[in-house]
Amino acid sequence: MLGTVEERSGDVDEDEGRVAQGYHFRIVENFTLTSASIFADPVSMASSSCSGTASPGVNVSSYDVFLSFRGEDTRDSFTDHLYEALSRAGICTFRDNEDIKRGEELRPEIERAIKGSRASIVVLSQNYATSTWCLDELLLILEQRTECNHFVLPIFYHVDPSDVRKQSKTFAIKVKASSRWTDHNVNIWEKALKEVADLAGMVVMGLETEFLKEIVDIIYHKLERKEVHLPPNLTGMTTRYEEITLWLSQSNVEFLAICGMGGSGKTTLAKYIYNSNWRSFESMSFVEDIGSRCKESHDLHELQEQLLKDILGGKKRKIPCVSQGTYKIEEALKTKRTLIVLDDIAEHSELVALLGTGKINAYSKIIITTRILNIEEWFESRSWRYRKYEMKLLNHDESLELLSRHAFRTKIPMEGFKALTIQALHYCGGNPLALEVLGSSLFVNADLPKRSSLLHWESTLNLLERETDSGIQRVLIRSYESLPHASNKELFLHIACFLIGIDMDYVVKILEHDYSALSGIKTLTSRCLLSVSPKKKLMMHPLLQEMGRTIVHQESPKDPAKRSRVWRNMDSYDVLRKGKGSETIEGLALDMQLLKKEKYAFKDVDNVEMMMMTMLNMVMAVWRMMAVRACFTTEMMARGRGACASMVTTGKGEVGRRLLSYKMKP
Repeated sequence: MLGTVEERSGDVDEDEGRVAQGYHFRIVENFTLTSASIFADPVSMASSSCSGTASPGVNVSSYDVFLSFRGEDTRDSFTDHLYEALSRAGICTFRDNEDIKRGEELRPEIERAIKGSRASIVVLSQNYATSTWCLDELLLILEQRTECNHFVLPIFYHVDPSDVRKQSKTFAIKVKASSRWTDHNVNIWEKALKEVADLAGMVVMGLETEFLKEIVDIIYHKLERKEVHLPPNLTGMTTRYEEITLWLSQSNVEFLAICGMGGSGKTTLAKYIYNSNWRSFESMSFVEDIGSRCKESHDLHELQEQLLKDILGGKKRKIPCVSQGTYKIEEALKTKRTLIVLDDIAEHSELVALLGTGKINAYSKIIITTRILNIEEWFESRSWRYRKYEMKLLNHDESLELLSRHAFRTKIPMEGFKALTIQALHYCGGNPLALEVLGSSLFVNADLPKRSSLLHWESTLNLLERETDSGIQRVLIRSYESLPHASNKELFLHIACFLIGIDMDYVVKILEHDYSALSGIKTLTSRCLLSVSPKKKLMMHPLLQEMGRTIVHQESPKDPAKRSRVWRNMDSYDVLRKGKGSETIEGLALDMQLLKKEKYAFKDVDNVEMMMMTMLNMVMAVWRMMAVRACFTTEMMARGRGACASMVTTGKGEVGRRLLSYKMKP
């Protein structure tokens, strides 16, 4: 916390026995006094001096600790020493230094201080129960404990906890002829005394120095801030958060599964939810990058130890093996009201190892992020209930704002960069990671000439047409590498190179034998690597398509003939013209009309029939080198006087290369 607050004694009002209040701020770090803080009430002022920077959507507490004590017993001794010890530890603490007139009800600022604190220390001294003020404070403190995960530490200061529990000796309270000591009030105060006595606390009987240190240690541990880091320039997060707020209020719907492609903002949304809600739970845990961290069995073991420590608190517990770890976590989840984020779950087995299969506290909330869409089977055989949220990519306005914040440090592009910005947005396709990475790499330095920045943008965007940015590639390729079968990877590469926008049924018909296309398309779709449009066309995010093509390009960066797939017109033409094809090639695409527009070749070819026969001979030569057969349709051969405008060959092994598509011009 940034500071501590104490109330300074002023002039005594003898008639009321009260102390006029003043405020003294002891600053630990920087504090900026604003017009808002000048006119704030005591609690608001404390909030200004004690609070750090809040994450979006998070309600910041005004204080760390509220001290409840009987002034005449401990104000100038134990409580004063405790307050100073807490202050030295940087724990923002509220104490009320006023002598309260007997029978008076709580002031509004005291109620706000209790509700605005994350914890309370209740110093139960000999005369604590003689004050209706103290008893009312205790009621509100215990109410906050029940409703707001408010931590309560009772200190039994030279009193026996059993006296508090049984309301004996000085804690024996009775109905009196007073407006406050009514039968109703006495009854609820007695229940409150029993409840606080049953809590884990500390009994102070001897030297106080060691007790003070231990109290500070307990509070410091309990109030350890649990927020996780959120990236700057969040865009569109509030809208997506609002779409799932209903889940947070639903009991018995324990799970939220956030699904989507790599870089789409799943983890950021999970962090946003976590930071906004962790104070409402008894315990909390955020386990990051599970998929990439679970390479060996001992990796899962380490994650279990972290999760169990977060749930139960205290020191990290030794877990002999994964199965015992699962059991221990399962038992802890039955009773603890917990907020858990399991980030990047790649396999169902990881979820089972970390949570087990047993009953979970109905008020717990567990968020998982995953690149898998068909998670229904993960939950179908269990009593767990879940909500699935498919991550939405950023729309045009959101994308423009995010890119601009990183590239220009403003919400809109600088003058002269609009066209290039639109080109960059098209490349990113609404993917937040891509927008952040690309925007940062395109940052416009105001000290450099504008022309220099424009050239840098043009060069960078031209480069991206040939290869994916490495930072983006590292995130996206994990989905590809996690595919369960080699045929799934081959199918992905084939679709990325040749088949975007092609009818799914047609692709299945020609590739089923070689790649098990029907089940393969289902796998790719479930892992957010592919989608099928309402008209059954195969669709792929531009970044994923570029990633697939980059993988193929890296097979042989300088020699297209040694790659498994050739899709660029100039490369395809060179392979065919020079007869450089080999058994490595599994697919080749060539668009003759586009090639002519590029003025790359055929300037001297006047005879259309000669051009067509030349191309067919080239294709046949390549197929012969592949030692496979070509399957032409009779329709194509019948169109003898037409020009071959586009052809894609594909195939594998002894099955033979098949003509995937062709277009004829009359």
